[in-house]
Amino acid sequence: MSERIERMKIEHKELCTKTNALNSFIHGNEIFRTLDDLEQVRMIKQVGFMEAYAQTLEARIWVAK
Repeated sequence: MSERIERMKIEHKELCTKTNALNSFIHGNEIFRTLDDLEQVRMIKQVGFMEAYAQTLEARIWVAK
């Protein structure tokens, strides 16, 4: 497997770890509910972008194989 694909796989794995952590914080941490409404919206928006980025990266990996 090429070095480029390996780098994308590592990036995807790290991104998924961070996305899962943020999702856990949003959906399972009481502190999230204490944040300002706009901050909550920004975090929810951020996790959505992260998920879209992970899906795009996964598609790139699949095509590159």
